[in-house]
Amino acid sequence: MTRWQDLTWPEVHGAVARTPWALLPFGAVEEHGPHLPLGTDALVAGSLASRVAAAADLIELPVMPYGQVWSLEHFDGSLSVSDDTLVALVLGVADGLRRAGVKGLVLLSAHLGNAAALKKATRALEERGGLPAIALTYPGLAAVAAQVRQAPESHPAIMHADELETSVMLALHPEEVSMDRAVSEYPEYPPHFDVGAVRWDTVSRSGVFGDATAATADTGRTIVDHVVATAVSVIDGWKKELE
Repeated sequence: MTRWQDLTWPEVHGAVARTPWALLPFGAVEEHGPHLPLGTDALVAGSLASRVAAAADLIELPVMPYGQVWSLEHFDGSLSVSDDTLVALVLGVADGLRRAGVKGLVLLSAHLGNAAALKKATRALEERGGLPAIALTYPGLAAVAAQVRQAPESHPAIMHADELETSVMLALHPEEVSMDRAVSEYPEYPPHFDVGAVRWDTVSRSGVFGDATAATADTGRTIVDHVVATAVSVIDGWKKELE
């Protein structure tokens, strides 16, 4: 598996000739409760990217550590960029990759808040005849979550600092997890939560959305394996259509 940042410029042509597909991972800097670091999403994105890139024969690009975290930006430490910023970044990187001979780009996010912007970026690339791209955000998560979850779900559209995300961190970066600080919190969501502009600090005091104390490394490994396998399956099918 090749990492873009490890190449020297004279090596790029040969590397792209061998593997003309690239993967750009996205994380975020945001609160993850009292037990996980602000960089959780970037850490997970990097680990997932390495696994997916190796299995799907992609060149791995450096992790974009910032993401769109509007809903959580009022928690101390959260740093948000706009959807437009993310789209512009993808377009710029894609232009450079295309000049280098890359044939397609996979956007892989470990932060659910990036999903809309990354999908928009793939459409913008298509409209301008740019580098073909697809955007994946925890592909296959819903299916595997239903199988492994032990604690009740907090909200069907949220996986944040809960049993599942904490389990993923225990599987990938256990040294970054402080389970002695993990808590359980099930916020009361207002009726307009899914359709209005609701800051998540107004519904959660701890920044945990579910039961982080139920997390295990085994659960995390099952989630990671399923997400990686799902991503590889989607990518392989997409590549075949482009070839």
